[in-house]
Amino acid sequence: MKIERNNKYLTICTYALISVLIAMFLLGIMLNINIIWGGIVRFISATLSIFKPLIIGLIIAYFIDPVVDLYVIRLKGNYSNSKKRLLATLLGIITVVAFIGVFVLMVSMNMREVLHQTSIGDIASTISAYITYFQGLIQQMIESLSGGTLSTMVTRIVTQMYDFINKFIFTLGERTISILATIGKNIIDIVLGVILAIYIVKDKPKLLKICSNILKRILPEKIYTEVSQLGGSINTVLTGYIRGQVLDTVIMGALTSILLTIIGLDFAIIIGIITGIFNLIPYFGPIVGVVLAGVIGTLGQNPNMGLYAMIAVFALQQLDAWFIVPKVLGENVKLHPIVVLLAIVIGGELYGLIGMLAGVPIAALIRVILIRYLGDIFNENYTVVK
Repeated sequence: MKIERNNKYLTICTYALISVLIAMFLLGIMLNINIIWGGIVRFISATLSIFKPLIIGLIIAYFIDPVVDLYVIRLKGNYSNSKKRLLATLLGIITVVAFIGVFVLMVSMNMREVLHQTSIGDIASTISAYITYFQGLIQQMIESLSGGTLSTMVTRIVTQMYDFINKFIFTLGERTISILATIGKNIIDIVLGVILAIYIVKDKPKLLKICSNILKRILPEKIYTEVSQLGGSINTVLTGYIRGQVLDTVIMGALTSILLTIIGLDFAIIIGIITGIFNLIPYFGPIVGVVLAGVIGTLGQNPNMGLYAMIAVFALQQLDAWFIVPKVLGENVKLHPIVVLLAIVIGGELYGLIGMLAGVPIAALIRVILIRYLGDIFNENYTVVK
């Protein structure tokens, strides 16, 4: 007897089988999510470790490039484009190194002042605490020895001390080797990153041209145009925000240090640096600078200094908010204050301080993408940036 083929039921069975396989696959992923996620994290970590010098080089080049571009514009003379770019790169690196050198020198001078003022008292307190601790320890040993056999107690104590010293020396040796190896690897990565940054900045026009040609070859013309325009807009927003914030940090750190030094506050340079760094976090960061200056000033010799310091830092924060930030950042971000607060809170909840710093630029990036594709919903027109 010939059985007729029923395509309808065959299709249903096929879909059912595929659905079961997909469900089993998803169930397997859910049951082994920790193993899979661990593998993904290890893969990303290994990849980042391999390309760490390149990542460092790109970050350094990103911040050096504006200085180099400025020198390219300012340099006069009959130089070829390649020679002008090379000379501008060298001048840019010298400028950045000189700035870092001045920064380190100022911090070291202020730290020397901190150590000079606090080291003697701290050492005395530490020695007194150790003396008290060992006096109590000896008293406990005497009380313990009075109720037991002396030789047994001494033998046990000597054995425990011997084991502890052996374990401590072995652990210290392992940790020392591991720390030295890590430090050496990081130094090599940074040196390679600096070298790569020099070549990246020097050959930036060529590298951009090569990347553009590669994208043209592998992408259709319509997609290439889309990627190029969107990438240009994202680069403009992120570049304006990140570089503007770094410049604002430097300005606020310097102004705060100078002003607090003038009014005579202790540790003015260190407070200025901390204030400048926390100024990267909108709304919340400036509060840290005001409170820190007030606390340090109040704990000093003159309690009124805390009030003076808070007023000084608060006045600088207002100057920064009303005049410096609009000039430095311009109209690049255009985020609503509620969005900024949400970005800071969510970023801080997920990734701590790094998340608070990165929350606003990531929100700005998302805004660019949304305006690009959903501009009619937000009643905004997308501006093409090349």
